[in-house]
This record gives sequence, structure tokens and C-alpha cells, in this order.
Amino acid sequence: MPVRIEPSLIGTVPLHALVVAVALFAVTVPIALRFANREGQRWLLPLVLGSLALHFLGSAMQIAVVRAFYSNVADFHLYDGQGAALSEGWHHGIWTVPDLELPGTGTVSIITGLVYALVGVDQLGGFLVFSWFSLLGLMAFYRAFRIALPDAQHGRYAVLIFLLPSLWYWPSAAGKEAVMLLALGLMTLGAAHLLRSRWWGLVSLLGGSLLGALIRPHEVALVFGSFAVAAVTRRVARRTLATPVWRVAALLLVLVGGGVLAIVTARFLGITGFDSASIAHAINGANQGLQGEGEGYGSSHSTWSINPLYFPVDVYIVLFLPLPFQVASATQAIAALENLSILALIAYSWRSVVSVPRQLRESPFVVMCLIYAIGFLYLFAALGNVGLLARERTLLFPFLFVLLALPTAKRRDRPRRLRRGRHDWRVPALLR
Repeated sequence: MPVRIEPSLIGTVPLHALVVAVALFAVTVPIALRFANREGQRWLLPLVLGSLALHFLGSAMQIAVVRAFYSNVADFHLYDGQGAALSEGWHHGIWTVPDLELPGTGTVSIITGLVYALVGVDQLGGFLVFSWFSLLGLMAFYRAFRIALPDAQHGRYAVLIFLLPSLWYWPSAAGKEAVMLLALGLMTLGAAHLLRSRWWGLVSLLGGSLLGALIRPHEVALVFGSFAVAAVTRRVARRTLATPVWRVAALLLVLVGGGVLAIVTARFLGITGFDSASIAHAINGANQGLQGEGEGYGSSHSTWSINPLYFPVDVYIVLFLPLPFQVASATQAIAALENLSILALIAYSWRSVVSVPRQLRESPFVVMCLIYAIGFLYLFAALGNVGLLARERTLLFPFLFVLLALPTAKRRDRPRRLRRGRHDWRVPALLR
């Protein structure tokens, strides 16, 4: 018999959640220690563990904020209820899964069911596991950054991705953001290896692609497309007998993988063609569905235009809306402060921003991150809903922050003291 999926609210037993938190912390300590040792940066250990604590805080805050400000209405209740029902059915030997949206929300419900089957049905306990997923994704992003850009400002990048409030708050609940952060992190790590002709990166790239395609295939397609451009256009500094093999293999990977993702994405978005009119119609249809007067609505803007001349407006909508003079609630005021901080960060990082054109010639990884950032800003501005964009753009920040932490001088021009080896344990100036 099928599992009955009905709306339900899942409670929390504090002691149960505490046991889950302690277990996750115990598992993370050796992972973080090996992570810090591998990078030759001892300061990464307290930073990662501190970020884990912030992620756990974000999980508790998600529950408290939704109850206090949103009448306990949130998307994560859907995943909680369906996941609990699936977990209970599996414990009774009922393996039939009811009709769920696959790819999409149904995948998150199944993952939630697996989490509950492992740690027990407890809302906060489950949220802690999802927050741990997102932390692993951020660690994968940092590892990719170090592989691709060893001379970049890694201290600044680490501080940004591990401590930015949005990146420890929004992906710390049962939802798409936590799993997608892990999926895109794995994809980016695999891409960084492949762009340096390390074929073992293919496992990470394909694993992340499969996981992400089961939830948001359009974002996976955007990452894969960005990687494809970087891989096909990258310059080979040292040609060997394997260079033609790499070129052919990269082209096959791009064609096959891109074709599969294009088909899956088109079906997911309901696009019948890839012409500009079909894409604009599908995106504006999604935008119209997000407008209304209920909880989380009321902030949609006018119809999205495919005209690239509107791109500066798209950047403003995704990154800076709302600013302090536009707030309408306490929660928007907090978001406005972060938006203002991001604006200040971009201004502070002007040397990195100015170095982007040079880095595009030197690093295919920068090409990948730039294309993804531009594509995300261009397409996701169509959502036009402040609440949704605050969550969705967490999947932009790890790519965008690469552009704000680039090396600002050529390697031969950098002081010798900055060329640190793998086992240099000195603490860097984190915001240099």
C-alpha cells in the first residue's frame, strides 16, 4: 500500500536535537582537522567549527523566526511532513513512494525521509543534518577555490563563505538550498580538478550534477554550461601528448552532459524550445505565480524582460533589494543591512574586481564563476520576490565571492612572503 502524505507539523524534543548536534560535531571535528591540515592552514579548523556552530544556530533561528513572524507558515513544513510519513512507512516495510514532484520538491521530501530514518523524526534534529550538508558544500567550494587559484586571497574568501549570515542561516533548514549548496559545491570541486586536467574530478562533477538535477536542474545546467565554456576555451600552457585527448574528452563531456541537462531542464521548466520567446514566457510564468498578497508575497516587480539592457536592474534586484531606505518589516531590515554590507564589500574589493579581465585570460575557473554569476543575476531577477531571492541567492554567493578575492598582482610580482607552501601555518590577514 502507498504511503499517505498529509500535511502535518513535526515537533522537536530538545534533548533529541542536542544528541544529534553533538554527534554531528563529533563527526565534523576530524573532517575539519584533516581539511585544515590538507590546506596547510591551521586557522581553518576554528573557522569551520565556528561556522558549524553558526549553522546550528541558524537551524534553531529558522524555527523561531517562522513561528514569531510568519504564523508558522514555511516551505520546510511540507518537507517535514512528507519526510516523516515516508520514514514511518519505510520502518513498516512500505517502500512504495506516492506521487511526488521529481525532480523538485519531492526529492527534498525523500532526502528528509532518509534523514529522519537515520536520526529519528525531530524537526530541529533534521534541520541540523541539513545545515551540516550545507557546510560540507561550502568546504567543497573553498577547496575548489584553493585548487584553482592558489595565489588568491583565500583568507577573505574563507571568511565570506563560512561567516556570511545568509550562508549559515538560509541553508540550515530542510529545503532545497542546503542540498543544492552541497551539489553545486561538489560540481565546482570537480570542475576545478578537471580544469587542471585531473580526471578524478569527474566523479565529483557527475555526483554533484546528479544530486542537483533531481532538485533544480536549471541551476545545475547553469553551472555545467559555465564549466563547459571554461573547459573548451581554456589555454594549455604546456602541451603534451595527452593534450589532444583532453580536448576531445572535454568536448564529449560538454556535448553529452549538456544535452542531457538541456532536456531535463526543459521538461522541468515546461519549455518547448530554447528560443528567447519560449524562455521569457516560462520565466514570466514562474514570476506571475509568485505574486500575491499572502505570507512572503507582495514584493514582486514588473514583468521580467529578456533584453540584456535591463541587466543592471537585475543586479540591483538580486543583490541589493531591499536597501535600508526600502524596508517594510523587521526581517527586511536585517536583509537590508546584509545587502548594504555586500555593496560595501564590492567597493572594498575593487582591486579584485579590476583584476577580473586579466584573470579571465589566466584562469578558466574565473571564467566559470563569472559566467555563472552573470547568468544567475540575469535569470533569477525574474523571481522578483524579496523573501525567495534572499534564499535563492545563497547559491550565487560562493561563485560571486571568487571574483572579490582574486589575486591583485601577477604571481611573479607578488612578494615572496605571500607565496606560502602547503605546510605554512601562519595565520593570514583574513581580509587582506
